[in-house]
Amino acid sequence: MDLNNPHQTQYSGLQRKDDDDDYHHHPPVSGSSRTQADDDHPASEDEEAQLLSTEDYIEQFELDDNTDTSLPSFVTTNHSRANPKSQRSPFCRLFTYLSGSFHPHRQTLTPFLLPSIQSLPRLTLERLVSHPWQRVALLSIGLLLWLTIFSVSLVQSKGTLLYPDGEGKGEVVRHLDCVSTFWEPGNECGVDGERCKPFGNVSFAFRCPADCRQVTVLNPRWVGGQEVVYKPWVIGGGDRGDGSAGGGLTAAGTETRVYRGDSFVCQAAMHAGVISDSKGGCGVVELVGEYYSFFGGKGGEGISSLGFDSHFPIGFTIRPALTGPGECPQMEMKTARSLAPTILLTSLVSLLTTSATTLWFTSFIAVFAQIGLISDPPNVSGPSNTILPQLVSILFERLLPATFTSAVLFWTCSRSTTLRAIPPSANLEKTVLWLGSLWIGALSNFTLEPWIPLSRLSAHDLSHQPGAVVALLAILAVLCVTIAYQAYCFWLEGRVLPYLALYGLLLAGIAVGAVISVMGLGTLELRIHHYVLALLLLPLTSIQTRPALAYQGLLLGLFINGIARWGFDSVIQTAEALRGDDGLLGSSLVPLVDGQPLVYLGEALVEAPELWSIAFKWKGIYETMEALVPQVHGWGRGREEKERLQGLSVMVNDVERHRRFFAEEALEDQVFRWVRDPRVVTTPEYFRFAFVGEDGRSLDYSAVGTWFGNGTWSSGPGFY
Repeated sequence: MDLNNPHQTQYSGLQRKDDDDDYHHHPPVSGSSRTQADDDHPASEDEEAQLLSTEDYIEQFELDDNTDTSLPSFVTTNHSRANPKSQRSPFCRLFTYLSGSFHPHRQTLTPFLLPSIQSLPRLTLERLVSHPWQRVALLSIGLLLWLTIFSVSLVQSKGTLLYPDGEGKGEVVRHLDCVSTFWEPGNECGVDGERCKPFGNVSFAFRCPADCRQVTVLNPRWVGGQEVVYKPWVIGGGDRGDGSAGGGLTAAGTETRVYRGDSFVCQAAMHAGVISDSKGGCGVVELVGEYYSFFGGKGGEGISSLGFDSHFPIGFTIRPALTGPGECPQMEMKTARSLAPTILLTSLVSLLTTSATTLWFTSFIAVFAQIGLISDPPNVSGPSNTILPQLVSILFERLLPATFTSAVLFWTCSRSTTLRAIPPSANLEKTVLWLGSLWIGALSNFTLEPWIPLSRLSAHDLSHQPGAVVALLAILAVLCVTIAYQAYCFWLEGRVLPYLALYGLLLAGIAVGAVISVMGLGTLELRIHHYVLALLLLPLTSIQTRPALAYQGLLLGLFINGIARWGFDSVIQTAEALRGDDGLLGSSLVPLVDGQPLVYLGEALVEAPELWSIAFKWKGIYETMEALVPQVHGWGRGREEKERLQGLSVMVNDVERHRRFFAEEALEDQVFRWVRDPRVVTTPEYFRFAFVGEDGRSLDYSAVGTWFGNGTWSSGPGFY
C-alpha cells in the first residue's frame, strides 16, 4: 500500500488490527500503478472523509458496530425504490432519510499538518526498538519510573509531618481540608456548643492543601443578621476603623487578628497571609475562647471576610509555622511540578503508540491516580500520618469499578471507531485533541468550574446563583450544536437509527427517574451528576472526526474527575442526601412568638437588678398551623410536616441556647429567657427559632429578630 496515495492512506487503518502496535511501511508502487489508482479513486471532497462507490463499499467497508444499515423489506423493496417519493408514506420517507446516505462512508482522520513531523516519534521508536517485546519492556520501565516519581512526591506532600514542640520531640501536624472548622453548621454542636468543646486554651500545628480559595458555601447560612451564600466562609480577621488589627477584642485589649470559630480554617489562614492558595502551607492555630466584635475586611489571596458585631463562644488566631525551605512540603495542585510527570507519561504514550488499548488504559489509570491523590482529592482531615492511607484506600475503592466502566466505554465507544487505526502521521493531532481535552476535563476544578457560575443543577442554584441561568442556556446551546453535528456525521456513515434507539431508551430512563422524583413527594429527587452526563454523551463520540476526538477526551476527563473526587452516586437520591449538612430542609413551619417578647431592663429583676433579660413565649402547634399552612402549601402537606415536629430550638448569635421536646413540655407552655449584663454586652444579639425533628436536628430556622445593645427589640422580615 502506497502511503503517498491519499485515498489508500484514508482507509489504510481499516486493514490492521486495533491493538497491533507495529506500523509497517510497504514498498512504493510504480508510477503507472499510482496513476491507475488515482484514476479509479477521485480526490477526496474534504480532509476527513471520502465517498466510496457502492462496489468499494460492499467489498472494503464494514460498520464497526456490525449495524445493518439496509432498510426493512417493507421500505426498501424494488417496487418502492422505483416509485416516486409522492407514492410513499411520510413515515417511509422519514425512515429512508434517517437511515443515512445511500453511499455511506466512514469518517477517518487523515493528517492535516506536517504528517512527516507527526510520524517522526513513532518512526524513531521503530528504528531504535524494532521488536514488540522490547516496546512492551520500554513501556513497563516508563510506567515504573513514573510510579516512583509520583510516589516520592506524594509521600512528601501528603505523608507524616512533625512540628517541633521545643522539647526535642515532634508533634504530628494535623492535615485539614478546605472546609475544616471548629463549629458545625446548624445545631450540630448541641446546646451551648457542648459537642464542640473545648473553646479555648488549645493550639496545634496544621497543614492545608492548595486551591482552597474558590470554596464557597452553597447553602444559605446566617452570620448574625445577614444571610450568606456563594461566598467564602471567613468571619473576622479584618481591621478596625483605625486600620489596626481587629479580628476580636481580648480582655487585655490586644490587637490579635481573631476569626470566629465556625470559619473555614484554611481560608482564614489564606486571609491572614499565613499560607498561599497555589501551594497551601502550614501554620499554628490557637483557640482563644469567647470573643466579641469580629471585624470583616479584605485579606490575603483576595478573600473578603465577613463581619459579626456580637459575641461567639469560639475565636481562633493563626500564626506561621514551618516556614523554612522544605519544612512544610505541599505539592502545588495546578503547577508543572505536580502535573509534569503524569502529563509527560501520557503524552509520550500517545505520540509513540498506535494502539488504542494502550493509550486508553494507560491514560485513564494515570490520570485517575493524579486526580484522586493530588490534583483534586477527596476531603480528608486528621493527623498527617493518617492522610495518605485514607486517600489510597478511597482511590482503590473507586478505581476498580471505574476501570470496569472505562473498559465498557472503550469497547463500545472508541476501540473500533474514534481511536481505531489512527496513523502515526496524525499522532500529534490525536495527542492535542484527545489527550489535551482529557486533561481539560479531568482538571475541571481548575479549567472549567471557575468560569461557569453554576455549582449544581438544582432549582435553588438556578434561581439564586448569579449568572447560573445564562450559564445553563449557554451550555445547552453548545450541547445542541454539538449533538446536531455528531448526528450529521452518523448520518453520513448510516448509523443514525441505532443511536436514535439507544437514546430513546436513555431518555425513557430519565423520564422514569423524573416520574419517581415527582411521585416521591419530596423524598426522592432526580440528580444528573456531571459524570453521569459524560456517560450519557460518550456514545455520540464513537466516530473518527477531529471534533469527536476532542469531545471524547473531554467527557472521559469529566468522568474521571467526578468519580475520583466524589465517587459513584445514585441518580435517584433522597432529599436529605442532596442537602448535605447545612442545606435547607424546605420546611415552612416555624414557631410563632405569642405577642411581643417581654424585655426587662434592670430594676424588673429583683434577684439581679443590674442585669437585663428578654423572654419569649410561643403559640401552640395547631394555632401555628392555622396561621401558616394555608398560605404555604395546603393542609395535606402541612399535616405531614406536623408529624415531624418533636420539639423547639432557639438560636442566639448562631449558637443553640435552648432545646426542649414537646414530650417534656408543650410548645405553648415553654418560655425561653435570655439574660445579659449591659456593662459587658453592648452589642446586638440575634435570635432565630425552629422546630426540632425526631433525631434532634433542627428544621429550618426563622428569620432574625434583633435585641439591640440599648435594650430595644426589632422583628426582622420573616420573623414570626
